[in-house]
This record gives sequence, structure tokens and C-alpha cells, in this order.
Amino acid sequence: MQEIIHKKEVERDVAEIRELMHVMLNGDTYTSLQASKALGTVGAPAVGPLMRALNAVDSDARWVVAMALARVGNDAVEALIGVVRTADDGITNPAVWALAEIGDPRAVDPLVAVLQDNHRSESCRALIAAALLKLGDPAGIARVQEAFDLLGEEFADLAMVAYEGT
Repeated sequence: MQEIIHKKEVERDVAEIRELMHVMLNGDTYTSLQASKALGTVGAPAVGPLMRALNAVDSDARWVVAMALARVGNDAVEALIGVVRTADDGITNPAVWALAEIGDPRAVDPLVAVLQDNHRSESCRALIAAALLKLGDPAGIARVQEAFDLLGEEFADLAMVAYEGT
């Protein structure tokens, strides 16, 4: 009996997540933001569908998905770190923003690694520097300072604009 009840709860959760994601991705700004907030409340069960959406939707929609992932919080951190390590900049940037919003220290080392990746765009690396500053970990801040020293004032200015906007 317990198994049947659990299965019905899971089915209800899947349907709720599917509906909320549809509204988030297709609704007007207000309803989209409300759905994003509701997905955050759903928590861990929403992470998988949100991560699939992050990888599948267009650039503008990725930022909406990132807002929902940030609302999910710590349950989304490992999945977001995976994206930061492997995805292209267009997908990485919203994931970096979400990690900064969540504020989990598990993000520091992976963000530092990507900050030091010369194959990443300057804007991606600047957003990562801003995220590391926001996270406030001394080791991350030290790596950002090294990047500022290495890459110069223009990069530091770009990173600070990103920081002030986060």
C-alpha cells in the first residue's frame, strides 16, 4: 500500500514539475517568475528536469531556468558544477550565476578551475571572477586577484561590472 501511495505522489510531482516548467518557459514575465519560485519550492525533484531544460532551451530561457535552479538551492549545486566543468559558455554563464546566488562553498574549486581555463571567453571568466568574489572564499578571492594581475585592468573592470550586477 505504501508503495502505491509513493508512486502516486511521484506521478503528481512529475506532473506538477512539467506544468510549472511549461509556465516558466512560456508564460509572461510575472507568471514565469512565479513558476520559477514554485519550482524552487519543489526542490531536488525539479533539478533533473531543470538541468535538461538548461541544456536544451535558447539563451534567454536559460537565465529563467538558472533562476529556478538558484531557488532550488543546495540540491542543485552538484548538477550546476557539472555544467560549469563541461558545457560551453552559453550554458555555463547562467549556471555560474546560479551558483553565486546559491552561495555554496562547494562551487569555489570548480569555478577557480574554469577561471584559469584560457579556452573560455573573457566574459565567461569575468562572470566566474564575479561569482568567486560573491562567494567570498579567501582562496577563490586570491585566484581572482591573480587573474586581475595577469589579465589586466580591462578584465578586472569587466569582472567588477559583473559583480556589481549580481
